[in-house]
Amino acid sequence: MSLLHIWTIPACTVREKLHRTADWGLRWVAHLMPRRLAYWVLIDVGVKAIEQMPPTQVVPEVTFFDVLERTGEGVNVS
Repeated sequence: MSLLHIWTIPACTVREKLHRTADWGLRWVAHLMPRRLAYWVLIDVGVKAIEQMPPTQVVPEVTFFDVLERTGEGVNVS
């Protein structure tokens, strides 16, 4: 979603537009990270998510979606 699109949505409140703008800004900054840094962030976050697994789950069977769910717990992304 572009910044222009965020601010032209007629049904959104100003508070919602500010929230969406903040998320847009964070995504923009994340795309500026050097690829080497982004790689190690991905590895670090993935390891932390896998550490939260139940002991009965097999590590190679963990999907990327499972990692996203575990990582996103407590993060308001709406």
